Amino acid sequence: MFSTRTRNRVAASIFAFTVVGLGAGVMGAGTAMADPVSFMDEITINGATLPGMTADQMIAAGYATCDHLRAGVSVLDEMSAVEQTYHFNQGTLFVSAATTNLCPNFAG
Repeated sequence: MFSTRTRNRVAASIFAFTVVGLGAGVMGAGTAMADPVSFMDEITINGATLPGMTADQMIAAGYATCDHLRAGVSVLDEMSAVEQTYHFNQGTLFVSAATTNLCPNFAG
């Protein structure tokens, strides 16, 4: 049989390990990395590639989208701006791919 003192120590240890584990999860969530390859895969699969642009140019445009959003442009306005700037109708998919793959911390 465990004494009350032993039970309290065990409970405190379990609590401490739980807090450390949760903290590591939160810290890990903040370290999401940009992934240009996944960005290109996503826009290619979804038919949201920018007309007449190279992969490097599309990745640069994706990063520009992230910069605009961080500067305070609304997602809807950015979707519209992408469509107007690049003369295509897949701004929603392009911005979604950028926020998911190039600036993943933006969504969080």
